[in-house]
Amino acid sequence: MSDLQWLKLSTNFFDNNKIKLLESEKDGDTLIRMWIQLLTIAMKCNYQGRLSITEDKAMTIDEFSKIMGKSKKKIIKCFEKFEELKMIIVEENFYKIKNWSKYQSADKLEEIRIQNCLRQQKYCEKKKSEKEKGNVTITQHNTKEEKKTRDKVEKEGEENRSGFKEFNF
Repeated sequence: MSDLQWLKLSTNFFDNNKIKLLESEKDGDTLIRMWIQLLTIAMKCNYQGRLSITEDKAMTIDEFSKIMGKSKKKIIKCFEKFEELKMIIVEENFYKIKNWSKYQSADKLEEIRIQNCLRQQKYCEKKKSEKEKGNVTITQHNTKEEKKTRDKVEKEGEENRSGFKEFNF
């Protein structure tokens, strides 16, 4: 599972005919809230719109009831309406959000996964090279200070390499 943190909804979400049909139902507000809740559950599952507990374990009506805080009867009624409107489908015993890519940009998600993988690889390589180099880290500031000290010692050092100025009586 991945930590998706956003849901892609069009500004004309409520202009969609299916959403209008849901709104016109007796419990229209509940149906719409449950639809959005199903979309967020699908995001948490992150299996291309498939609603499941794990990759190979489908969610049951009982589990949806517990997760969504609604009775099993209400869940069944809502799911029947979503199936009737072809908003969800059943595929290999899994409920699945139809047209999932409409709600999530799948290509963008894949790009993010690849970027995260590359970032993690770079981080691991950096950590590994730091361990190989040892515990000493030289920063720009240290090298500039060392150069100033060296230059000063070289100037004064021409007089005396002991670090003290020679004093003549």
